[in-house]
Amino acid sequence: MRRRRPRPAQVSAASNVKAVAGKVAHTCRAGDAPAMLCTGSQCINQAVKAVSIARGYLANDGHDLTFQTAFREGGTPEKPSVALYMAKHPLGWPITPNNVEMQVGATSGVQVVCTALAQRIREGIVPCLTGIGGDAVSNCVLAIGHTRLALEPDGLDIRARPEFIHVQKQGGELNAIKFHIHVDKI
Repeated sequence: MRRRRPRPAQVSAASNVKAVAGKVAHTCRAGDAPAMLCTGSQCINQAVKAVSIARGYLANDGHDLTFQTAFREGGTPEKPSVALYMAKHPLGWPITPNNVEMQVGATSGVQVVCTALAQRIREGIVPCLTGIGGDAVSNCVLAIGHTRLALEPDGLDIRARPEFIHVQKQGGELNAIKFHIHVDKI
């Protein structure tokens, strides 16, 4: 008998990220990780926060999560529509070391970030992306999706492992999301 994939988790801009993270963790404990469906920058931001929190919940069970961005029909440049396909891994699984950090801002061009990320990966350098704020986090996720498409002819694919970090900016401490990138050969 074939095992069914879990139902995708719908995420909205108003979603309670801890509740979504709890649902993701519960689903992962029962089997495979669900996908998350998001439309718009704020929804994407909420989904990434939920993945980051779910990683913490699952660490107690010896598991970790990554995601891959895939574009969905119906999205526009102003309101992108994506699926975050999550995968469950054993805690401490070997991830590609990140030597370089790329700051992505709310006004960063997604194609510019994608081109830089893909070029570095082709050179054997695997950067991590950091975004502060919903639009910057969304730009990171979109750049990851475009980079996946750009690397496909090279026989490469990427996945991201998001985590919360604190950064010093303008004399204060801000919360940010850091995306550790892992490269897979396809």
